[in-house]
Amino acid sequence: MAALDSEAISSGNTSERALIESAGREVAHLVQQIFPHGPLAAIAGSGHNGADALVALRTLHAWGRTTLAFQAGPRAPDPDVLAGWAIPLRPVTELSKAAGCAALLDGVLGTGLRDAPRDEASAAIAAVNALGVPVVSVDVPSGMNASTGEVPGACVRADLTICLGWPKLGVLRPPGREAAGDVVAVEIGFPPPPSLGAVAITGRWLRDRLPEDASRRSKRDAGYVALVAGCEGMAGAAVLAARAALRGGAGVVRVVSHPANREIIQKCVPGAVFASWADEKELANALEWAHVIVAGPGLGRDAEARRLTELALSSAGARPVVLDADGLSVWEGAADELSGHIPATAVLTPHPGEMARILGRPIDGILGDPFAAAAEASREFGCTLMLKGEPTVVAAPGEPLYVATTRGPALAAGGTGDVVAGLTGALLASGLAGHAAAAGALLLTGLAAGQGPAVGHTAEDLPDNLPAARAAVANLEGESSGPVLFALPQIGDLPA
Repeated sequence: MAALDSEAISSGNTSERALIESAGREVAHLVQQIFPHGPLAAIAGSGHNGADALVALRTLHAWGRTTLAFQAGPRAPDPDVLAGWAIPLRPVTELSKAAGCAALLDGVLGTGLRDAPRDEASAAIAAVNALGVPVVSVDVPSGMNASTGEVPGACVRADLTICLGWPKLGVLRPPGREAAGDVVAVEIGFPPPPSLGAVAITGRWLRDRLPEDASRRSKRDAGYVALVAGCEGMAGAAVLAARAALRGGAGVVRVVSHPANREIIQKCVPGAVFASWADEKELANALEWAHVIVAGPGLGRDAEARRLTELALSSAGARPVVLDADGLSVWEGAADELSGHIPATAVLTPHPGEMARILGRPIDGILGDPFAAAAEASREFGCTLMLKGEPTVVAAPGEPLYVATTRGPALAAGGTGDVVAGLTGALLASGLAGHAAAAGALLLTGLAAGQGPAVGHTAEDLPDNLPAARAAVANLEGESSGPVLFALPQIGDLPA
């Protein structure tokens, strides 16, 4: 975004002042819509974010709102954006006068922050957090690293963050995600970007990729999924994945599992067909029959698990295969060998620990920059790779990164990965490409996870919530309602 901002100005396509004016007016429109009554305040640092906040406040003042402005930096923002309106800049020491305001606009610091805010800015941020009124941060919450989401020192706790142009990665990563509150992005006059580095996964994005008239399709059109999962004592993983595949729209699911799990799986998922992996004919028939193979949930890490994983990969041919959980862990330290088995249609779904074990690399490097780690691993394996985390990232050759936007308490519960794997298989079986199926599974699982209580919502609840989540996506109408390009609630609701 910094490079795009600079190029837009240096190319002559727009001017710095034009972008500031446009940004401020779009912020003002949203603030007027959300907080239509009562006085409003803004706190402005010396940089462009301060100028954006003051343009918004000046606009609201011109519309007849009562306003208060406070100066957080050593000087007023440059350029002077008050345009002759008599709005005095008060010192931060008087911020308590804004205690009765409907909202406070935060323009203390901008996207250039890398280290902890200096003393004066830290004091201003502390005063904002102590004020007790709704806070609207302009572009990013002051004190947050816009690229990484890190909070190296004091940071504003916003109720709403209005990103300018496009959402910043930092507002999607913890702890920045928590600091940002609800997030929207508004169009302010940037030229089109030369390329997309990352795409936020939203409801409309998935809606435009889901198969049409799903209710009229046959079982074969909906797709057959073979699920190789569940060693003895781990039937639960197979059950979760199978239920997710069925609830996610798969036409038929065949669970290939340890023979000891037959009764449990048939009782818990009566809609699925059971096949014993101890019976070589049943195993071969299931793998040959499927449109998509999902291997790994609860599979175990012994020699038998490795054999089953290799068989799933070799049987797939050009068909999609999802490799999850233990299906990846059995390749610990054998990345080169795994690469030789992986078809381009595969979807790998490691969490950072699994990826570190496969690649033989320190986990800290993966956690430090999951975006780069996912992209690199996708190139290395030549297929779609879903790196789980907060946020989860999907990388695929020739595609931008896809960044998950939904979240909920159940996503932190054991078994959620099994649900995602099964659902990814169902979406692949319906005809979606690997990156779209993985991204869609993340959106729908996250939306399902947000439809429950904050405490006590588990992975077992997720499959039953998937049909409603999919219906909510399919029923979205129209396009994004510009100037808002992107809307991300804090939790539970569908990102648009």
